[in-house]
Amino acid sequence: MQRLQIGLPLTFILILSASCPASPPRHIRTETQSMLDPRLIETSQQIQITMHRPQRDGQVLLTNDQSWETRPGNLIHVYSSILYENGKFRLWYDLGDLEDRTRRVVCYAESRDGLHFTKPRLGLHMYGGTKQNNVVMPGEIGGCSVWIDSAASPEHRYKSQQKVYPSGQFHMYSSPNGIHWKMYGGIQIGPGGWDTQSIIFRDPAQSTYLMFTRFWHSYRHQTAPEPENYRCIRRLESTDLIHWNQQSVVMSPNDTDKSLYPTPPGQSPVDYYGAAVFPYGDLTVMLTQAFWHWQPRPDGQEGLAPASFDVRLAVSTDTKTFHRIGNWKPFMGPGPDGHFDSRYVWALPNPIAMGDELWFYYVGSNRDHDDHLDPHAKGQLKSGIGRAVLRRDGWVSADADLTGGQLITPPVTFSGHRLELNATTGGGGSIQVELLTENNHPIPGFTKQQCHLVTGNSVSLPVSWNSNSKLANMAGKTIRLRFYLKDCQLYAFRFSD
Repeated sequence: MQRLQIGLPLTFILILSASCPASPPRHIRTETQSMLDPRLIETSQQIQITMHRPQRDGQVLLTNDQSWETRPGNLIHVYSSILYENGKFRLWYDLGDLEDRTRRVVCYAESRDGLHFTKPRLGLHMYGGTKQNNVVMPGEIGGCSVWIDSAASPEHRYKSQQKVYPSGQFHMYSSPNGIHWKMYGGIQIGPGGWDTQSIIFRDPAQSTYLMFTRFWHSYRHQTAPEPENYRCIRRLESTDLIHWNQQSVVMSPNDTDKSLYPTPPGQSPVDYYGAAVFPYGDLTVMLTQAFWHWQPRPDGQEGLAPASFDVRLAVSTDTKTFHRIGNWKPFMGPGPDGHFDSRYVWALPNPIAMGDELWFYYVGSNRDHDDHLDPHAKGQLKSGIGRAVLRRDGWVSADADLTGGQLITPPVTFSGHRLELNATTGGGGSIQVELLTENNHPIPGFTKQQCHLVTGNSVSLPVSWNSNSKLANMAGKTIRLRFYLKDCQLYAFRFSD
């Protein structure tokens, strides 16, 4: 858990200057408003913003354990994908040889509970000496990134984009069912590289597709002995999934990153190797895969240590500018030494909402990027897919201790009849909510004194005022919300019907 304090102790912070022109109120309808959204807090007092890490138990849910998967050198690679539809978890995983990339294939597994996966013998492609296997995309394909294209015809409903070995081309594949795949077209995005798990989704507001993929930055300063070279994440747009333009870099090593450690000339201590990027309400969330390498290997071998991966959390309100969350500490870090995920974790696209939780699937390995085993692995190469669990909308919380704190939202309008909080209170904790006018005056019937104390630990704690205070009467009107927090964590709120 990482804590980021908003403002100085005992100081009331006014973030929105009164001299700035007033913005129109934001209409939030009945969608959940997460504290991950940087727009939600206009002023705060004695409040800390805390990033929460999903919890994982270290269990391997899927690995290469079938006869056709156990060729020496085979392992589960990071460019894998998962979807949940019609009550079934559908997993496409990247299987292949460390040395011979032409033997990379995509296999399929499924589960009803998200914990126990079966590998159907589909009989589609020869691999491992048999057709009785679960291969759905045969050799030379560099992993997958499966998604559903809601605007496509049924025969092209499932899409996946990936690098093709050994040519280095970038192809789009499509399928009517996620099992039978065909070439859809060659993707044209210009120079800069795409050797990563590239992400595409449709932006319904603009009727365009967005892609987030790698860009190799290489630039020589006039006074520098070597060019700067590092990986970063770029954003592109398309209307046909083939031709991409409007390129911009949305995540790259900043000056703080570059100054963390002394490195060889032109080398950043961290590259942003890839990213799972996805819409989340009216936000866009990025789980960027950070590749760390800055010091000579202690065994004298080639490469820079530690050559490991972790996952960092960022958020955007426009898909273009991403804000780093939690002081840029790991959202998901490598597992304990000796475990299957001790050298890297890679978040699969995308987390799945299950009841009151978000489930994150990830690929882990005890092999680092330079193919060196964790010395605690006792010579056993391990890789597989695990799961981590986070409270629903529990990315970050607004926290107050026993002395209490408060926060005020910008002006909003809403729909709905009830206000619900996703929050947890300590034994001495409570929450009260007050409705304010645009000018911060308490609204009669919805003052702090008329609000019943909210206590408990739930994603849907109801808020109520005196019996004559009907929230529906305020729907459509411009208001602010003032939260009085004591010994509690507030993750999100929503107006419900």
